[in-house]
Amino acid sequence: MRLTKLFIRFYKSFNYDYLRKIQPNPKPQPWDYMDEKFYPYVQILIDREITTIVGANESGKSHLLKAIEKGVSGQDIEFGDFCRYSQFRSGKQGELKFPDFGYEWSDLTPEDKNNIRSAVPNIPTTTVFDRILMFRRNKDDLKLYIPDGESKFTDYPVNSDNSAKFQDYLPHIFRIDSKVGLPETVPLKKIINFAKNLKSDPPNVETLERQQRTELAKLLNDIAAKPPSSTPRPQFDRPEAEEDPSRAIHDVMTKSRMSEEEADQRKGEVKLAHDLICKVAKIDPKFLEELAKSSNRGEVGNNEGIITTINKALEESLNFPKWWVQDSDFKLVVSPSEYDLKFAILDKTGTKYSFRERSEGLKHFLSYYIQYRAYESHGKNPEIVLMDEPDAFLSSQAQQDLLKIFEAFSKGENGRPPVQVIYVTHSPFLLDKNHPERIRVVDKGVEDEGTRVVKDVDQNHYEPLRSAFGAFVGETTFIGNCNLMVEGLAEQILITGAATYLRSRGVSDGETLDLNHITIIPTEGASHIPYLVYLARGQGIDLPPVILLMGSDQEGNKAKQRLKENELLNEKFILQISDIRSGFTFDERIQVIKLEDIIPLPICVKAAQRYAEKICSASKNILDLITEVSIQAKLLECKTVFKAIEQLFNDLSGLYSEPGLYIEEVGFTRNVIDTIYELEKQKKYTKEIKDFEQNFKHLFEQINRYQSRAKKELKEQKISQKIDACKKVFIMDKPSSAKRGEAKNLLYDMQDILEEAKDSKESNAAKEAIQKLLEGYKLESDPSKPIDDYEQFKESLEQIKYAGRLESQKEDEDFTSTQSSEPEHQPPSKSQKGFGK
Repeated sequence: MRLTKLFIRFYKSFNYDYLRKIQPNPKPQPWDYMDEKFYPYVQILIDREITTIVGANESGKSHLLKAIEKGVSGQDIEFGDFCRYSQFRSGKQGELKFPDFGYEWSDLTPEDKNNIRSAVPNIPTTTVFDRILMFRRNKDDLKLYIPDGESKFTDYPVNSDNSAKFQDYLPHIFRIDSKVGLPETVPLKKIINFAKNLKSDPPNVETLERQQRTELAKLLNDIAAKPPSSTPRPQFDRPEAEEDPSRAIHDVMTKSRMSEEEADQRKGEVKLAHDLICKVAKIDPKFLEELAKSSNRGEVGNNEGIITTINKALEESLNFPKWWVQDSDFKLVVSPSEYDLKFAILDKTGTKYSFRERSEGLKHFLSYYIQYRAYESHGKNPEIVLMDEPDAFLSSQAQQDLLKIFEAFSKGENGRPPVQVIYVTHSPFLLDKNHPERIRVVDKGVEDEGTRVVKDVDQNHYEPLRSAFGAFVGETTFIGNCNLMVEGLAEQILITGAATYLRSRGVSDGETLDLNHITIIPTEGASHIPYLVYLARGQGIDLPPVILLMGSDQEGNKAKQRLKENELLNEKFILQISDIRSGFTFDERIQVIKLEDIIPLPICVKAAQRYAEKICSASKNILDLITEVSIQAKLLECKTVFKAIEQLFNDLSGLYSEPGLYIEEVGFTRNVIDTIYELEKQKKYTKEIKDFEQNFKHLFEQINRYQSRAKKELKEQKISQKIDACKKVFIMDKPSSAKRGEAKNLLYDMQDILEEAKDSKESNAAKEAIQKLLEGYKLESDPSKPIDDYEQFKESLEQIKYAGRLESQKEDEDFTSTQSSEPEHQPPSKSQKGFGK
């Protein structure tokens, strides 16, 4: 059983679907009526795996999650939930109303159907169904609708006696708490008590928070310092201690100084600590009791043994480097501290850091990860996981890592059943651009219009996200792991559309693009690319990885020449269509100059006809004139496919007096992607679809190569900066002389840094330079002896920094030589000739 559609009416910011109500032919469904008047529900399609809810602040995103929780469970629905600007809101006696909720449940198993029939016995045994719709109106009015044909439904009320039984079969709703973070310390006894399911902690020094223990110690010091009664009494910080010391102690131990909100937050932290130790690491609570006893007895050796066991279990069970790519050497460790269990970070040097010394994002990401790992399935019932704005504490990279956790939830990794994930965000980094079909954008109307859902987000190049993010997704320059610059919006749409299509077809990662790790940046033509490259890489120290994809026309060639002349970007990061022409299948009359030239011509024709019909409302007579033959005739003078199509449209417009007939490139590429899906679904143009897939696989393989090359350069650049920083610090500390042992340690540190680059040619060249210095200055012998000719040694350190660059430059020269030796245009082989014969 999967949730595939959500219906909301009169709840919080959701009023009703005002746009559907005013449509000329709205096609109302039976559940859309209230008091025999048409008030359609706001409908939200829910993806079977992961749904991303996006919207501006106060647009109703969080209300949507609450609507799932309240409506499915039937719990906590209040009068105050009713939409405050609805015309039906009333405070009069007999007129109070609750909001309405509805759910479409699909993917029903035979067991699901049997359960539904047993809970709703009035469904005829002859009725066949594979989905049901459930509506909860005015809180307690529960009714099912079962499809009866294509557009008709039969309703089946669920009476109060069967309501609880039916409820038992519905999915269980689970929330990941986005606000609670893993604490730095927790009283060990609180974790033990939580494992015992104690509702509250008995008054005990071992369960006190650190602040309470400090306060208690101060109070006891005051009482202990109290002189005999024959002398004047001192003034106590706590007056009640003088009157009744036992009451003062009782107050300190039982009355928390936390607010109700802080107390709830602390309960969440204790639960998280328990889940980490007992559920994820699978440590028996009795083992923690042994640690508490051992700590009280001061058995240091036993404590160390217990803590070592716990930390080993944590390391083996967490497998955290798989999920937290920002630091593969990260470890989470625990240690005892008085009555507390303390959590800390251990890096590869063995140094411990508290969460305060690391990022807030790491603390919260750990929390989300622990909640995922500790999550336990509720029997046979399907599950829905909700999360509200997890981006508040996470960096952009951490948000990308969180997407992997959502994916793991939805796929059912580690022997768990698959779980539906629905989360709310206003961060572009939490959008999985490999799956735009999962994105839902909510927008709040004016006055009583309420929250609505924007249609066709993924088909309109994320344009509705402008209000939510203030910019196009994927067009924020230089925010990606790698940035691919293309000539315009049409290229961006074609690349993202083709990559998403190929991913939906299950191709390997190497044959498509991971749109979460490459940012496609459209420019306003190839002539603008050099300036944008300058903005990205011509200023500052950190140079983001940039690769270019350009046409092989005159404008693209000029742009490439300008980039080379001004040394803005190495030629090995510039990809022109003609560079990879030999790997494409195409009509022999097409020169393959622009990106759209690699689209099989029959598909271009279908896309052009689709554009003319849907955008220009062209007649059938005009559509019949848009053919392969007519486009091929234009290719002789226009060279590129789109220019030929554009010229054909212009000619037809003039000849047949059709002033509304035109075509523009962005719309054309959108129709190409729509046509691909349409033809593939209809199993038509099978050969052309395969050629389309093969051409874009080849393109993406090349882009991935260039991307890998750019990332490698960035890594080498960062390593070079680290080595340079080591050298500068060393020379600042040792300006005039240094001992051999000190220099040896410096060079060993540099070797450790170079290990990050594994066995690249650049790192190997730098390692060779280090080895020469170790041998040439005899640094591995007589460590206390001063370095001979120290000034020359300092100059020699520069060899390490530039050894990698010299090797890289040599590689670049080899690359340029290879490229220049290839012919600019190659005649197509027999396998390349496929169309227009």
